[in-house]
Amino acid sequence: MSKFDLVAELFQDIPYMRQFEAEILRDLILQEGARKIIEVGFYQGKSSAYIGAILEDQGEEGSLLTLDMASARRHRPNIEDLLEKAGLAQRVTPIFCKRSYTWELQRLISAPERPLFDFCYFDGGHTWDSTGFGVLLIDMLLRPGGLLLLDDMDWTMSRSKHYQSKPELLRKFDADEVESKPVRLVWDTVLTHLGYEQVREYPDAHWGLARKPF
Repeated sequence: MSKFDLVAELFQDIPYMRQFEAEILRDLILQEGARKIIEVGFYQGKSSAYIGAILEDQGEEGSLLTLDMASARRHRPNIEDLLEKAGLAQRVTPIFCKRSYTWELQRLISAPERPLFDFCYFDGGHTWDSTGFGVLLIDMLLRPGGLLLLDDMDWTMSRSKHYQSKPELLRKFDADEVESKPVRLVWDTVLTHLGYEQVREYPDAHWGLARKPF
């Protein structure tokens, strides 16, 4: 059994990545020949396990660096549990951020040998501030021609269960921001400003795929 199929079998009841989405991700990674991958937002780690499995099944060098908040450790199971159960800990390095993934990205950017990634799966924050600034930082870590896959293209605070359950959070935002689609705004404004090619959208997965200019 492939590692990909093992992850699908072991974690079918874990949110959030669905198998058809993981299959799209696998096709993209294989077509691109991506070996160094970064992920923003892993929650319980199902998407990370799938990416690790895709790399493992290739039998060559390949690694995933993935970031989320320190609170993700409290999930049961959490990413470390999933990686251990699937035998993928050697492929995936999770970083638990104390305050913000943007500061951890700053650390990567400021490292003596700044890493460059082939592919980024971006599923973090969703607000204008976190997505817009996060994408700008990711751009500094993507190689020329690298791919950026944005999740939740049509997410809004007004339809978010998290924000709807905490009306005190919504009161901090103007009405037009509450109704806006911040990830799509970044797609339409920030990425075009940076010269990215909008390769395609995947409506069923709520994804947008863009390529950094060479």
